[in-house]
Amino acid sequence: MKLRQAPALDGMRWMTRGVQLLRAQPLTLAGLMGFMLFGLGLLLALPLVGAPLAAALLPALSAGWVQAIETLQAGRRPTPAALFLPFAAPSRRSIALLGGLHALAVAGMFLLAEWVDPDLSTAWRSAMSDGIEDEARLAAFQTLQSGVLLRMLMLVPVALVFWHAPVILARQGGSVARALFASALASFRNLGAFAVYGISWVAADLLLSLTLGGVLAMLGLAAWAMFFAIPAALFFSAAFYASLHATVHGCLDFGSDLPPREAA
Repeated sequence: MKLRQAPALDGMRWMTRGVQLLRAQPLTLAGLMGFMLFGLGLLLALPLVGAPLAAALLPALSAGWVQAIETLQAGRRPTPAALFLPFAAPSRRSIALLGGLHALAVAGMFLLAEWVDPDLSTAWRSAMSDGIEDEARLAAFQTLQSGVLLRMLMLVPVALVFWHAPVILARQGGSVARALFASALASFRNLGAFAVYGISWVAADLLLSLTLGGVLAMLGLAAWAMFFAIPAALFFSAAFYASLHATVHGCLDFGSDLPPREAA
């Protein structure tokens, strides 16, 4: 495995690659995304343990998406089982450990964010309260927006450190520490490309929201916004996860490396 230096504009190419894959196989990728979101939704419904379990599964699921895209590029249709292929790899214990570390890192960032910005819970209760004036509700929503944005920004370093690690473990095995080091090095070495990648997705999200909202408003269907927004979000998320393959292979050159075999 070798590190690659990607030009900053490759970030936009990674994003557009996900969109191209979605255009080629919309139902397949949307089906995978729906299956994943449904499963994560069931986990999140569990009290106390749901959110940590979902955070622990995300690294393996991202590696599963990379595998699913490779299956698609080989001319075969991936099934939802492809998302769980990392757990069938010889390095499945390391991948499970990586997931646990990811859950701890996410929890740690949320605790830090709560210490930096403790007003989010209060703002949420105020925004959802019935007996509140419009000015106070607007202020609460502004506090909510800034709090959510802060937490998203604080999770970016965690995402970059863990970004490539599950794929490295699934393909090459090795220690979790080595995979995390290589993943962090690959991500921060290509920070410019990842910045463009993130900006491209944010811009695409805003464009989709404005376009969808404008069309519905012109047709007098504003009341049906949620009905149309849910499938739009499903396809949007599918394109994002499909683009993970381009990000990983844009930063890492696995050459002819094959996933490690089980010991006899």
